[in-house]
Amino acid sequence: MMSLRFPLALSGWVALAATVLPAGAAARVLITTLFLLACPGLAAMRWIRPNRPPLDPVRVAALEAGVLAVLLSLALSALVAEALFLSHAFSADRALLVLASLTSVLALVPRPGGTGRALPWYRDDPLPKADTPR
Repeated sequence: MMSLRFPLALSGWVALAATVLPAGAAARVLITTLFLLACPGLAAMRWIRPNRPPLDPVRVAALEAGVLAVLLSLALSALVAEALFLSHAFSADRALLVLASLTSVLALVPRPGGTGRALPWYRDDPLPKADTPR
């Protein structure tokens, strides 16, 4: 399976490059909306859940990952916008620049915890099976 690290790292820069299109262009709106809704959250998910791939083949896990990615993306976008508003430096281009940089860093920096170790607070199976002895 192909790693999503490099497409995620480039996605913000593609969205930033799309700002040269006219303001009402459908391609500009589509590219920036898809980036803002998914990409920062997908990159951040690598740090929150390092041992589970972002798109698990199980439907429930895929839905969980999708909802988590959208919520993380919206939260990161709101934090960036708030910081730029408070510093009196807000513009859409600056917000996209900050989010593109943040997404690239989160996507390209190696995962915490190494490659194969699970974090102590994260378990794949939260409930013990009935047939296992305690």
